[in-house]
Amino acid sequence: MGHTELINGRIFDIQGFSVHDGPGCRTLIFFKGCSLECAWCSNPEGISRSPEPLYRHSKCTFDGRCVNACPYGAISLSNNGEGDQLTFNRSICVECTSYICSKACLSGALNIGGYTISVEDLYTRIKRDRQFWGDGGGITLTGGEPLIQPEFARDFLKRCYEAYIHTAIETCGNVPWENYKMTLPFIDWIFYDLKTMDESKHHHFTKNHMKQFNHSPVALILENARRIAREFSGRLVFRMPVIPGFNDDNKNIDATAHFIQSTGRNEINILPLHHLGREKYSLLEKKYSMTDLTIPSKDELRKIAHQFSSLGITCYAGSETPF
Repeated sequence: MGHTELINGRIFDIQGFSVHDGPGCRTLIFFKGCSLECAWCSNPEGISRSPEPLYRHSKCTFDGRCVNACPYGAISLSNNGEGDQLTFNRSICVECTSYICSKACLSGALNIGGYTISVEDLYTRIKRDRQFWGDGGGITLTGGEPLIQPEFARDFLKRCYEAYIHTAIETCGNVPWENYKMTLPFIDWIFYDLKTMDESKHHHFTKNHMKQFNHSPVALILENARRIAREFSGRLVFRMPVIPGFNDDNKNIDATAHFIQSTGRNEINILPLHHLGREKYSLLEKKYSMTDLTIPSKDELRKIAHQFSSLGITCYAGSETPF
């Protein structure tokens, strides 16, 4: 049995026919687990490393089947005067491996976000898409943060790389350098997030799940970016989500541009805030806190792009990607 057959990882989705996350037509693999928890995250189901219940209240018949099926007593059915409601003790749910509750649900109200898959099974799944990629297409690892699962990411990337499949990753930078070191030989393209240069804003709007390291998130992210820029021979494109009041001010744009210049690279893709993932928060019994923020207009993106360009950085705004 080969080494890759022994490695399992956790993902929560596979999407084909993407044209925004790397050259050509691509298949995206969404990894479970993230080292940051950004307030605007559009994939909240990717933050936890463990599979978790996704509960849709509007589909629930409140027949109690899931409550009775759960062997750990983690699901409760109650009525608060405004109608029946299921609640989940998610600290118990993260330890579950049977997911009997979702199997007992007959209405489609309860599903499990995330599942375990081997390198070989994932490779078998994505190679079906190969005929649709075209000459420049391939696979992109996203999430979540792919390098939260470095061994699984490495072995899968290696499997694809050796099969002459173009490989790309999207990363937030907030992982140990060793996680990059083991995967860089098998990556062709990196999208690297630079959310803000401001430490206090970064702390306020993103929750750091890597607190065991002495570095602040910003310091670790910038240091990893410098090392990747030096040691990675492939394409490195920085990315910045444009979040009003968080990172769209002139001071931050200037600081970001000067940092990129210092790495010897010169490309950034700015992406406007969107609210497309907010409905997922209720499935996880979470609150989406960014509803009141206005989506940046095309003119606002052009203004930021012009500021980057004036400082010598090639800037792609929104869907104006480098491919």
